[in-house]
Amino acid sequence: MNTVKTRKVGNSLTVTIPKEFGMKEGTELVVFKGKNDVIVLAPKIQNPFDGVTDLRMENDFEGVKLLENEY
Repeated sequence: MNTVKTRKVGNSLTVTIPKEFGMKEGTELVVFKGKNDVIVLAPKIQNPFDGVTDLRMENDFEGVKLLENEY
């Protein structure tokens, strides 16, 4: 188990994420406070409904073979 300490940076606190966690520099994280004051950090995911992402499913089943009873 890793243990880290908070440090003051300006008016905020910061925590160092250990290198062995494999987090890439510049990764955007969402942070929220859960039950019993647990702090949760999760990588921010792209909104699939942002109007930029192509949601068409044209080739999703390419190469899939049907079973005999599925014709």
